[in-house]
Amino acid sequence: MGLWARILQNLVLALLSIVRLRVRVRETLVQYHDAANQSMLFVGITMAFVGMIGIYQTASQMAQVLPEYSALGGAFIQFFVREMGPTMTGLLLATRVGTGIAAELGSMKVTDQIDAMKLSGVDPVEMLVTPRLISSTVACLSLATLGTVVAIFAGCAVAWFGFSVLPDTFLSFRFIRMPDLTMGIVKCVVFGVTVPLISCSCGLEAEGGSEGVGQATTRAVVWSSFAVIVLDALISFTMEIALK
Repeated sequence: MGLWARILQNLVLALLSIVRLRVRVRETLVQYHDAANQSMLFVGITMAFVGMIGIYQTASQMAQVLPEYSALGGAFIQFFVREMGPTMTGLLLATRVGTGIAAELGSMKVTDQIDAMKLSGVDPVEMLVTPRLISSTVACLSLATLGTVVAIFAGCAVAWFGFSVLPDTFLSFRFIRMPDLTMGIVKCVVFGVTVPLISCSCGLEAEGGSEGVGQATTRAVVWSSFAVIVLDALISFTMEIALK
């Protein structure tokens, strides 16, 4: 079975198991802990540096043209809520969580554990894919919220100490509208579903021992990251047109 056929099949079967309420709650909570709690430090530090670099570069360019920073914070916050926060979280989720999922399921596949599940009457999708799909979706929302808050305060610190922009001026939410929040949430949900779905499918397609597991992990990172970028553009363009 090809990778994209496997992805479509896993998506349909996972949605059916959710609709039928055949969700393994304990396994879902365990996977959420692995996806969210274990990624908090990684996401927080990365997003802090992204926020600092973004403010420094933007303010430096503004200083060469018109050193007026009253709208710097508001525009930065809006951009992070609707674009950078969800997208960076999706990419970080692909590298931190997607690799682990692909490696784990790939190892199970090449050691015939998946076949053993089927012979025992256990649905591998219900057991392995669905909990990771749910937990990663919630984790993406949680981590995007954390990362956006950290990036905003990190950017605020750079603006204050580097360009004398007071926090009261920087922390302006005047540009934030409901469509911005809606777009950010939609992206988090889509990325949270896409990354584990592709990673699980790559793992379940692994063949050939440890070499096959390595190839499956590489495919998972590459295709998950590519999907996040493409879906980000599609969601942005579609929602911009729909909200006009």
